[in-house]
Amino acid sequence: MEFAAVCSATVGPRPWEESEPRRLREDLEIGVAAEQAGFDAFWAPEHHFLEEYSHNAASHLTCLAVGMRTSRIRLVTGIMNLCAPINHPVRVAEQIAMIDIYTHGRIELGTGRGSGSTEVNAFGLRNEETKSYWEEAIRAIPKMWTQDLFSWSGKHFSLPERNVLPKPVQKPHPPLWVTATNPDTIETAGRMGLGVAVFSFQSALDLAPLVERYKNAIAKPEPVSDVIHDRFLTVAPLLCLDDGDEARLWNTRRGRATAAHTAVYFDTIPAIAARMASEPRPIPQRRLRELIAEAASDPRVGPAFPVEEQDPEKLIESGLCVGTPDEVRRAVAKYQAVGVDVLGLVPRTSWIEPQEVVLRSMATTGRSVLPAFRS
Repeated sequence: MEFAAVCSATVGPRPWEESEPRRLREDLEIGVAAEQAGFDAFWAPEHHFLEEYSHNAASHLTCLAVGMRTSRIRLVTGIMNLCAPINHPVRVAEQIAMIDIYTHGRIELGTGRGSGSTEVNAFGLRNEETKSYWEEAIRAIPKMWTQDLFSWSGKHFSLPERNVLPKPVQKPHPPLWVTATNPDTIETAGRMGLGVAVFSFQSALDLAPLVERYKNAIAKPEPVSDVIHDRFLTVAPLLCLDDGDEARLWNTRRGRATAAHTAVYFDTIPAIAARMASEPRPIPQRRLRELIAEAASDPRVGPAFPVEEQDPEKLIESGLCVGTPDEVRRAVAKYQAVGVDVLGLVPRTSWIEPQEVVLRSMATTGRSVLPAFRS
């Protein structure tokens, strides 16, 4: 089993003059700490216009910055939007190849279609259009990396015959990922030979049928390239401290901070889509702020994972890696038992927890948890 540190770039309420640059720089510290603690990979987000929730608009630049400060850890764009109006596929191929060279072959391309209408509508796209954009790009980019002369005439972008430069140092090319939440998309990822990243917080027991469906599909793939990237990743909040009560206290404090934001921004999730269906798109930023304020005062809007729970056993069953090293080891073991290949641990889920606590949690994880799962 492998482990990734997944950053969130969550900034919180205004004023941002100090908190925004500090938080983005602290994410780089988390990447360096992840390598020191023995994590296998560092995942950085890409989001657009998601006030307070995430201010990282350039996943690949975060990966490059961490790569310049580290020597071993893998770097994953998590997730880079492949829709041509947002990130043109040729530019993605060029930029990832550059980072691969600078980091001596450590970059991996995590891809997706955006978190919801707040992002994609601003670039002239509708949620229902993005799958077609993504699929065209994911089939084209590996060819740009491996072909001397490449040309493309597609539905969403075209390129006359060109040699797309530079070429990555990983041969034939860096591994590819896609985010997915519903079973059909997870199966599609397997058929396409892509690693799949499930970014919704779910217990290990709930994940078991999704892992099985993915593994069955990737066993008989119709891949987009010669690289079959057989990896199932899921995420879990992390707060691992020698004092389990302290870890659970911070989990409670941070837990509800972003609940209103996810209930508004992530409107491709069916339950949230239904709640937001009456809002005309594109939703102006002023209205988004109003909707978040309304969600924050709505008792029906809950966090993505348990926050008030103080019973270690119930937290473990819920899939949270929160508590003492022994409790976190037991939580991790449940993911390993259902066949998860990579566990993406989220060391910071809000702007509440201090950087000192985050870094202490990661060091404790590296010292007292990760070694138990190394072959």
